[in-house]
Amino acid sequence: MKKRLICNLGFGLLIILFDQILKFLMINKSIKIIDNVFNFTYTKNSGAAFGIGNNIVISILTCVLLSAFCIYIYINRGTINNYIPYTSILAGAISNLLDRLFRGYVIDFIDIDFLGFPCFNIADICIVIGVVILMWNIIKEIIIEKNKIKA
Repeated sequence: MKKRLICNLGFGLLIILFDQILKFLMINKSIKIIDNVFNFTYTKNSGAAFGIGNNIVISILTCVLLSAFCIYIYINRGTINNYIPYTSILAGAISNLLDRLFRGYVIDFIDIDFLGFPCFNIADICIVIGVVILMWNIIKEIIIEKNKIKA
């Protein structure tokens, strides 16, 4: 159990470190990778997804949700088989929270022009991947439980 905790802590710290280093390197920069398709474009996001919301409210809400998420993980630690999605979500949320607390905004820099999608960052990617894996695991467990009931 301790080994798993240390591995997940290390994984989470790597996500935060990688995200923060890339954000720092992208400050006030714009790098064209494939013109009108994919670029790195420094963007300040003072809201939540798509720039919606107030930075202070979002920071407080993030702290409350992170606390609730950690309590949930602690309570269910005996039944959780895969901590990767939890670690990914927590690390991404913490990295963006660090931006909000120390900069007053989140740095976004990954710009996929051809989709018309707003800029995002590594932390956002980790949160989305974590949620998708978590949803997949939940759906898989529901299917397994339904099959046990039928059998």
